[in-house]
Amino acid sequence: MDKARWEVISPLLDQLLDTEPGQRSTRLEQIRRDDAQLAGELEALLARQTAVGREEFLEGTAVPIDSTLRGQIVGAYTLERPLGQGGMGSVWLAHRSDGRFEGQVAVKFLNLALIARGGADRFRREGSVLAKLTHPNIARLIDAGVAVGGQPYLVLEYIDGEPIDRWCDARALDVAARIRLFLDVLAAVAHAHSNLVLHRDLKPSNILVTGDGHVKLLDFGIAKLLAAEQQTTPATELTEIAGRAFTPDFAAPEQVQGEDATTATDVYALGVLMYLLLSGEHPTTRPQAPTVERLRCVVETEPARVSDAAARASSDVALARGHAAHQLPHALRGDLDNIVAKALRKAPAQRYGTVTAFADDLRRHLVDEPVSARPDSAGYRLGKFVRRHRGGVAAAAVVVVAVIAGSAGTVWQAREAGKQRDIALKQLGRAVATNEFMGFLLSAAAPAGKAFAVSDLHLLEHGERLADKQFADNDPLRVEMLVGIGEHYMAAERWDKVVPVLERAAAIASRGTDPAIQARALCPLALMKMANGERTAAEATMRLAVSKLPDEPQHALLRSQCLLHASTFGVSTGEAEPMIRNATAAIELLDQVSMPTTLKDIEAQAMLAYGYYLARQNRRADEVYARLLVSLERMGRERTSTAADVLNNWGLVHYQGEIIKAEPLYRHAIELRRSIDPAAINPTLTFNYAGALFELARYEEAKRFFDETIRTANACQEHRIKLDAMMQLTALYIETGDVAGAAAQLETVKPFLDTPPFDARRQALLAYYKGRVALAQNNPQLAHTEFVDSVARLDRQRGGKIALNVMALIGVARAEQVLDHRAEAAAAAQRALALAESFVEPGAPSYLVGLSRFAEGEIQRANGETDAARASFNAALIHLRQGLGENHPAVERARMSLEPMRTGPS
Repeated sequence: MDKARWEVISPLLDQLLDTEPGQRSTRLEQIRRDDAQLAGELEALLARQTAVGREEFLEGTAVPIDSTLRGQIVGAYTLERPLGQGGMGSVWLAHRSDGRFEGQVAVKFLNLALIARGGADRFRREGSVLAKLTHPNIARLIDAGVAVGGQPYLVLEYIDGEPIDRWCDARALDVAARIRLFLDVLAAVAHAHSNLVLHRDLKPSNILVTGDGHVKLLDFGIAKLLAAEQQTTPATELTEIAGRAFTPDFAAPEQVQGEDATTATDVYALGVLMYLLLSGEHPTTRPQAPTVERLRCVVETEPARVSDAAARASSDVALARGHAAHQLPHALRGDLDNIVAKALRKAPAQRYGTVTAFADDLRRHLVDEPVSARPDSAGYRLGKFVRRHRGGVAAAAVVVVAVIAGSAGTVWQAREAGKQRDIALKQLGRAVATNEFMGFLLSAAAPAGKAFAVSDLHLLEHGERLADKQFADNDPLRVEMLVGIGEHYMAAERWDKVVPVLERAAAIASRGTDPAIQARALCPLALMKMANGERTAAEATMRLAVSKLPDEPQHALLRSQCLLHASTFGVSTGEAEPMIRNATAAIELLDQVSMPTTLKDIEAQAMLAYGYYLARQNRRADEVYARLLVSLERMGRERTSTAADVLNNWGLVHYQGEIIKAEPLYRHAIELRRSIDPAAINPTLTFNYAGALFELARYEEAKRFFDETIRTANACQEHRIKLDAMMQLTALYIETGDVAGAAAQLETVKPFLDTPPFDARRQALLAYYKGRVALAQNNPQLAHTEFVDSVARLDRQRGGKIALNVMALIGVARAEQVLDHRAEAAAAAQRALALAESFVEPGAPSYLVGLSRFAEGEIQRANGETDAARASFNAALIHLRQGLGENHPAVERARMSLEPMRTGPS
């Protein structure tokens, strides 16, 4: 089933699973009358759920124990008694029959389907490879074979122990002790990964602890070999079956979605286990939930912070972790929140790159050292900015000037004669141009979503080690290399890697006296501090960096780069004036640089244009964006992802004013993105375009792009954008007369209400759309309550106002009018108008101003203020025509409202 079809089926399936079995058939018949195929698919899924529940998938008795096996000889082993059974087979305690040793082993009989087509020889061959895993924390696979009758079996080291969660609870291990025990688990998994073996089914029952506290991991014997994926010969049936098998509560999202498993898959399962050990709660599912719901939650539900989960824990759960109930959340808050959250990222690439990295962070936490895992806010804010404003930051394109600080300092410190300086400057210019061009090839010229050719980070990590060794006696060059690597980490959006390497570079630079080297390290570090929300520290670091650079020509290029980073601060703070000031100063400095550089032509102009947008100076922003596109075309970069991002940002300029101008910019950006890589469309871009189409009343097209946004955002874990699109569809249904569809659409949002993506702004959005539905259902009192709630929530938000603030106030005005609260309705409309006018330059056209003036006119007309109403409707008509186009329904409504009130020729 493709994802689009699942989006249709999933909410109905949830509804049916929550319905009593006796009532399901009635509901299915209702669905069948409308869509027989849909009803058939739902019936098939319900039947599968029943079968899965009956078999207790991988946890029950899918393979029954045959009691007649007692005493039988299998290979060189005699079976003694059954130890248990599960979905993969049954397990028996056995001893060696030939007297070679007296110890006991566990013999695991596997379902015949595991090697039905693979053959005994292939099964034995894989078993012999897996038997090479030797680690004190891994239950060794001793042998693998096929008994008489074709029954496959594994002979494993027998472990007399308890599952790790029960062992910890029984001994009331505190948080630190649990972490130390968990480090043994990580060591075992890291060893297996180093031998190219995945586990794929890590869970408490596969991790036993002996009476003396020794950890042993079971069932690596049925893991899929990583090496098998690299071979040209087909995988054995054993590895194919192992590739599909998993336990729902410990499966990673990619396993549930049928994608390839990697080492990151085991990292996710370990994150679930860590969450459970620390909080006593599963990160995504509730106990006793149906299997289908558990699988859906793995993919869609964002875990709460582990400290927040611990806050819900009972006193018994807390005491089992050595704390009183009120103490446990405090013990987990901070680093452990971040470490566990990183292991549980939905996207594999955002988790720990290796199990060893996971373990390193836990060890740092135990000794109170800084950890690599950071709160989501830095990566989220800066990541979103880089993706939306790549033309401004060009984090990879400006790899930067890997020779500027060292080479410029050396060249100009020499104070050679003018001719020699000119030669040196030309050489430096060539180096700068080369660096920028190579950065462009690695980033902006690449297809969207594939901007970094070495995203596996191995090359960069190797580069760090190489820089430390090769340039150990040359601090300036060492700093250059480390800063360059840090900026490449930015390009790869690995925020956990960026700060440590930049801090190390800054510390090395501080030991020297070269101001250029010090500034070179401090400027990008200041940018990351701002992204982390450390505004005071970021501004102080940037001031220090700029102050170290003398106001001399040889430092102009580096000073301009620092000023551009400072200008970028405006994206986080929403302050336009310093953004414009710093970008303008950077451009003036670049006028002094007689060398080829894209800084002035692309990055500086993009920052200046965005500053004008924040300042609501739309005409100036238009002029700069137009120049920027000309610059891109002149450099042959008009068909790159950078150009598409510039078009998207230009569209933002008109989104709250002349949205009829925004639509072609977004359309061109999407067409450009698709021409680069049809499969990699940024959901933010399609969401912006869908919103513009909606405001222009092109509802059928808007619906198509909202649906695409939801699909792509879900695929790339952009849950906030997905929720925005899901909620805006509510308004689309209302505008097309489907009030019931609008109410049903809001229901699809409910499963996400308690998840991190549903932040304060989304709560305000939900209240607004609830108000829209209530007003459409002729319930003005409820509508008024929801609109007021939305306005209150929006007023508490930090940062700039958005179009929703205006629309929520218009909603309040309409509800007050229906309730005959005339003075309150007029006040709300006036407040909406004042806010809408603040979004644009005085006298500039704005559809938001037009909608506010129209609402004001309706209230004035109802109050008998004919002249005032006529003026409001006339102003609304002018703004709506220019903002939305002559044929828009809102323009027609304004025209019809004004027509009876005209006193003279039109």
